[in-house]
Amino acid sequence: MLMQAGVLIVAIILAVFSAKILVTGAISIAKRFAIPEFIIGAFIIGFGTSLPEFAVNIQAALDGNTDLAIANILGSNLFNTCVTLGLLGLSGRLVINSDVRIKDAPYNLIAALMIAVCGNQLFLDHINYHQIMMSHALIFLCFFCIYVYYTLLEVKQGASHKQPLHKHHHQALESDNDSSSFKAFFYVISGLVGLVLGGELIVSSAEKIAQLLGLSNRLIGLLIVGPGTSMPELIASLVALRSKSTALILGNIIGSNIFNVFFTLGITATIQPVPLDFSLNQAVLFNVLAAALLSITFWFVSKENISRITAILLLLIYCVYTVLAIYQ
Repeated sequence: MLMQAGVLIVAIILAVFSAKILVTGAISIAKRFAIPEFIIGAFIIGFGTSLPEFAVNIQAALDGNTDLAIANILGSNLFNTCVTLGLLGLSGRLVINSDVRIKDAPYNLIAALMIAVCGNQLFLDHINYHQIMMSHALIFLCFFCIYVYYTLLEVKQGASHKQPLHKHHHQALESDNDSSSFKAFFYVISGLVGLVLGGELIVSSAEKIAQLLGLSNRLIGLLIVGPGTSMPELIASLVALRSKSTALILGNIIGSNIFNVFFTLGITATIQPVPLDFSLNQAVLFNVLAAALLSITFWFVSKENISRITAILLLLIYCVYTVLAIYQ
């Protein structure tokens, strides 16, 4: 137990350090190429920090343990939305830009709804199985390609979507004039590698501690592996908030959720069908609820930042979910 606790502490330190250089490199790239920070957050940081979920799911699919694969996605996305956005939203500094309102928040809700619809054929189609199959996987991957296409289109038409970039960045390596593109990309790649490695160590050590404490496999998947693979997103978002690069945060979180569902789960289901156990519908429901809260808030609330009321509601959703998951 003590050895695993020590590994957990070292993994957290590695992840924090890696997140700092990742955010530093990402902001440098955004400034050098005039790319909005939100896009950098969604593509480089959001997709990059989702690599632990992708690695866990592919290995689970190859091992035939698809229960862990779906629990990992559900637990990770709910932690991203409720805990990471909830905690950081309490600062009152998370900016809601037009890209989030119009495209990304609705896309995030569609992703949550598609898991609910595709995984519940027994109820909806009255057939004797309930799983995400190859046909669903191809639809998921098509949605992912559409998301990538429109995001790249926003980069090309950056003039109309461009956000003002923050000038203050305490961890900046050099000024924009002196820093090289090579160094910026090196920091991004190194940060991603360290963050993914740190995330994997966090998951493995936390999972072993949970097993020593006698938790069930379902609880380990929902409450340990899922949130554990979201540690890179949380740490990178905390570093971005401290660096006053709040536009990176929503891109990181929502981009990660979309990547998890449409790409990671899509690829997983092409390897092996992913059954949705009925007990997991509780997690599916909470994912839909959290994503709907974000979409409604972003559409109908005119504030430019996530309100503290929304942040508190997100945290309450996760607290209720956790209590019910343990009780169940």
